[in-house]
Amino acid sequence: MILKRQSNWISSTIIITALILSTNAQASSDFQIWVPVNINAQLTEQLRGFLELQPRMGDDASNLTTAIVRPALGWALNKQATLWVGYLMQADSVTSDSDTYVIENRAWQGFTWKDTANEKQLIWEVRNRLEERFLAQNADPSIRWRTRFRIEQLIPGWSSWSVIASEEIFVTLNDNANNANLQAGAQQNRLYIGVGYRFAPEFQVETGYLYQHVWRNPPSVDQNNNVWMTNLNLNF
Repeated sequence: MILKRQSNWISSTIIITALILSTNAQASSDFQIWVPVNINAQLTEQLRGFLELQPRMGDDASNLTTAIVRPALGWALNKQATLWVGYLMQADSVTSDSDTYVIENRAWQGFTWKDTANEKQLIWEVRNRLEERFLAQNADPSIRWRTRFRIEQLIPGWSSWSVIASEEIFVTLNDNANNANLQAGAQQNRLYIGVGYRFAPEFQVETGYLYQHVWRNPPSVDQNNNVWMTNLNLNF
């Protein structure tokens, strides 16, 4: 039953993505490379620490267009559920080929539920985040909700290897008078599929393709990014 639901979810995601692609033929596009480094640490029985460092190469992977630092603290409610509070500093280039960057500061709160199925061969996680984004030339914060559903299937007989898929939707919750593209509604969608290899219980590398669609209001056009993403996951 779980495998059937998993298959239905993946099929639905593919259909939704195909519809997005077919209805946004005028959207601009870019090829990018993202390399998140994710460090998770168990500080006490319940206290968790997290740090993400992520460079993004855009403009057809020719220029550093984004750099992210995202620290957080978590409190484990039980083996599956964790509450999070964190901060983000993000530097974005003014244009895709520019060496001038603008800074976004962001506060965020989160809740994750991570569990297993099929004799722990299937690992699934739901991650929710509420973000308060403090952007240049915007007096009030832009409030955004994001939800990601992620599954990881270990390959039978090759337990160090796994197949990974995730779907994440971003929704802006408030209007912003100074930015036409910060209005309430769906803001972006990310669909990812890749493979992972666990060198040790503390270290995993996963790499694959991420399709990012960003909705924009006229006169701007939507943005479609084709991303090759490689995650380095460290757990202590």
